[in-house]
Amino acid sequence: MFGERTRLIWVTKLDGDPLLLNDDQIIWVEVVHDTIISLENGEKLRVLESAEELTRRIAIWRQRTAGLSLPGLTELEGAE
Repeated sequence: MFGERTRLIWVTKLDGDPLLLNDDQIIWVEVVHDTIISLENGEKLRVLESAEELTRRIAIWRQRTAGLSLPGLTELEGAE
């Protein structure tokens, strides 16, 4: 269904619904009252996860898909 190079991470919308998000589409993340993800297509998503958690999930996903060994992430994999 998804291409080999597609990177998807789980995020949670404010209403509690889970959503798979292609992390290659993220332009920036704003942290105001909520965490707001701005996408390449101009859409903005408000999610429950913090910017730090999004960064962690993206790093772990990229580590898994690229077979990289990134310092400090190995011990975090079980915390997802």
